[in-house]
Amino acid sequence: MPETDRNNTQHPNVSRFTSAIHRVLRPLIRLMVGNMTYPAFISMAKSIYIEEAERKLKQESANKRITKSSLALLTGIDTRQISQVMNAPKAVELEAPDLLPEAFVLGQWASEGTYKDLNTEKPIDLTVYGRGLTFQNLVTRTVGRNVTAQTVLDRLVTTGNIEYVDENTVRLLSPYYFPLTGAKYELLDVGMQAMANLLLTVDNNISHRNDTDQRFVQQQRWSRAIPPEKHEAFKAHISDFILKQLDETVIELEQFEAPIATNESITAGIGMYYFEYVPNSDEPPNKAP
Repeated sequence: MPETDRNNTQHPNVSRFTSAIHRVLRPLIRLMVGNMTYPAFISMAKSIYIEEAERKLKQESANKRITKSSLALLTGIDTRQISQVMNAPKAVELEAPDLLPEAFVLGQWASEGTYKDLNTEKPIDLTVYGRGLTFQNLVTRTVGRNVTAQTVLDRLVTTGNIEYVDENTVRLLSPYYFPLTGAKYELLDVGMQAMANLLLTVDNNISHRNDTDQRFVQQQRWSRAIPPEKHEAFKAHISDFILKQLDETVIELEQFEAPIATNESITAGIGMYYFEYVPNSDEPPNKAP
């Protein structure tokens, strides 16, 4: 379609929608960079897209047969790819080698018989460059030619997975690579659950935009005029304020809780959190509080 025709037929709210999605995706992708590759993200997103399209069609008409054509229309995904995703085992989860090239390199080095000592069964030391059993060849086989062996080597030496034996030889110290471990994982888990909860509220409110009784409370307050010299004091004050409010919230929740949760019990609650946008770095809210 010619560009002029596209512009004439585009609803003015399309740009508002894409801008909103852009604002959500940027901090999400910021978390994923270095922890999940783009292909892994697309693979996961494709599967979820199809599942959610199925759910939407079932909600619209419970008795109507869901076709791959209707799923393709909603998702923009080719029907052949839809078939592949729908026929794949549902319980399969991505592992570190699926998420990160560095983990794939380590996994191949640690597990392939080609890279093991025949007597000890341990991974052999590798010459960095050259043909045959070299680190360069290992990277090319597992990651491809778009990433240099030196780039991978520098990362894995920094993380402590590999060490130099001499200037031309490297040794595998640990085959386990994943940047998010321990406390970082806990923070990610809690934070992403908060994001998921907020997006569920947004989805509910959009679905019930004409029925105010069915909408959930969704409010924020912020200031655009916190002076830099009061920034730290403001953060500390608001943190104390939120914790006090949460303590009171627990008391309110307990008034409605049953002694024991059952399969029919509903999970419900509220979330309060501090946020800020750094000038010339992040995109601030587009409306005044």
